[in-house]
Amino acid sequence: AADYLAIASAFHTVFISDIPQLSMQERDQVRRFITMIDNFYERHTKLVCTAANDPYELFHVTEEEKKTSVADEIFAWDRTVSRLIEMQSVKYLSEQARTLDSDQFLGQFNLQSLSEDDLTEMWRRYDADDSGEIDESELKVMLEDLLERSQGHRDVSDDLLNLCKDTIDLDKNGVISYDEFSHYFKDFTTVASTVKRKVARSL
Repeated sequence: AADYLAIASAFHTVFISDIPQLSMQERDQVRRFITMIDNFYERHTKLVCTAANDPYELFHVTEEEKKTSVADEIFAWDRTVSRLIEMQSVKYLSEQARTLDSDQFLGQFNLQSLSEDDLTEMWRRYDADDSGEIDESELKVMLEDLLERSQGHRDVSDDLLNLCKDTIDLDKNGVISYDEFSHYFKDFTTVASTVKRKVARSL
């Protein structure tokens, strides 16, 4: 358990390939797998894996084994399945994205060339209330992260906030939609120039 906790503490995303079909013949492996998922889940680690089967069918137990076994693994597996399913949910992935510090989070991306998946991941972090829109307070957090990453501080002035909001909010309704967010970030030179222009004015 300590090893899995150390991995989850060191890495926000873990990749595992070729998880085999499991049975009571692999009881030790099943126990370790359950412990690993418990630790990753509790630390909000993102898990990307390939496996021989889906979570429901990955651990095969016969009806006879269910009736006669006193093995904890059989009863604990239901919890593991539930957690594996939840770890695929938008809610879990959004919460995972929000637990990272700005350097960890933005360090995952090539900000000069963001893919659709990258944009979706970023949206999950900054649409903090899952409303489908980014409001002014959420935009400020995003700008704080960008400034910390690029200039080493999180001091977003009201002028910079208003300038960026005016630039991104194309329909001027006071909030930013995903389409506006995506349009803005697909060309990161626009983001950089907006921030630099305002910083230069301040100086």
